[in-house]
Amino acid sequence: MSIPTQNHIINGEFVSPSSGQYLDLIDPVMGQVIGKAAAGNSADVDRAVAAASEAFKSWKNTATSERANIIARMALVLGANMEELLGLEAKCTGLSVTRLQGFDIPAVMQFVQIFSENLESYPFVEYPPVRAVPEAHDVKIVKQPLGVCGLITAWNGPLFLAFLKMLPAIAAGNTVIIKPAETASLAVVRAMELIQDLLPPGVVNVVTGLGPDVGAALSSHPGIAKISFTGSGRTGAMIQKEAADTMKRVTLELGGKGPGVVLPDAPIELTARGATYGFLLGSGQICISGTRLFVHESIHDELVARMAELAGKMKAGSQFDPATTLGPMAYRAHYERVLGYIESGKAEGAQVACGGGPLSVEEFPDSMFVQPTIFTDVTPDMKIYNEEIFGPVLSVIKYSDVEDAIDMANDSCYGLSAGVWTGDPIAAQSVSHRLEAGTVWVNDWHAISGDMSFGGIKQSGYGREINIASMEGYLETKNYVTSFETDPNAKAMYGLVHRSV
Repeated sequence: MSIPTQNHIINGEFVSPSSGQYLDLIDPVMGQVIGKAAAGNSADVDRAVAAASEAFKSWKNTATSERANIIARMALVLGANMEELLGLEAKCTGLSVTRLQGFDIPAVMQFVQIFSENLESYPFVEYPPVRAVPEAHDVKIVKQPLGVCGLITAWNGPLFLAFLKMLPAIAAGNTVIIKPAETASLAVVRAMELIQDLLPPGVVNVVTGLGPDVGAALSSHPGIAKISFTGSGRTGAMIQKEAADTMKRVTLELGGKGPGVVLPDAPIELTARGATYGFLLGSGQICISGTRLFVHESIHDELVARMAELAGKMKAGSQFDPATTLGPMAYRAHYERVLGYIESGKAEGAQVACGGGPLSVEEFPDSMFVQPTIFTDVTPDMKIYNEEIFGPVLSVIKYSDVEDAIDMANDSCYGLSAGVWTGDPIAAQSVSHRLEAGTVWVNDWHAISGDMSFGGIKQSGYGREINIASMEGYLETKNYVTSFETDPNAKAMYGLVHRSV
């Protein structure tokens, strides 16, 4: 069976990598090569920046109505090719088609709808009221696009993240260069190929390759005005440093260690199902996963027992099987890293309530599944308590005083997500207010709407994405000030310099 070999997309055309090299893309369930992606380098980035810079000259002046119309038409193109895109995304990520159909693809369609419907009413130009003191001026505030933006996406939702970043960037009038994750670029490249006919050449470009080769070149390139990155904190810090030399704008959506606080009155079944969903959706390979659960001592044992029962019912298998509820780790090094964390938890004294190792699936001997694992008796000095594992692993911490639970929840370098489980969602608002996170859920997890802004605090990053307000991160504010007074002798402030003339 032939496998797709994808080149860069630069200036509306497929472009071979200057290195002549390609990267293997591996199906994490089958363990087989299912595609090849161009191995880009700084020369390819230079070419893409040149194309995007030329396209920006005209794209920035395109009417908002035209940009909105182009974005709206993307939904038709994506819809007509949805089956192909689903297949490509599932193959190279291991994400189940059930999840892709239930979350990722509907979210992309919602993003398209939000930007196409709200773009024309966005306040690109504002006129504040005229103030008489010290003298009357006409002030016009204009929000202008930045220029060429580099968009670097993660491997745990490549198509979702590409549109999450690309839509506000081009809606604001910028041009973009997308660098998909090197392990999972099939659907992103194909989707950007499909929309090329809607856009002027050079508005949306794609350069694939390794982070040190392409990501670093984007972050340090003087022709790029902004970087938006989703991924690890370590890489985010490197990008921030590389971008500093040219004063690039940067948006970072990084890691998390989502704490959930289970109050004594929490409904057991709702909490058990919700908290299990919170740490097992996407096999835990989601930055907003709820991976620390602080449970009141009065319901600790009952809740853990029910969660272990639910986790044990997860079914590992093909991403194309509707019955599959547990996917594999995305690639070999990550699989081994997750198993290493599980072993460290055991070695440091945590108790295994369920799982605790690799999961073999007879039909897929080369797959990289990990058993859903719940640890109890976890203490703050353990690695599994503090570090982001990015796998199906939950740390449960028993508490007796809710004040202690809140303090422990906040005692983290991360601040992306948090949650409260309770029988009184109104009273939970006070706890939610005190949890240090960009998003706090009450009696739910992973609930995201296209109308809310999304991002983190502390070392989970900065900047906001998803909703129409995310365009702010892709715009520069410029003020035009016009004086109504043309007689220099009547200018109120000139006397500070000109005492007599």
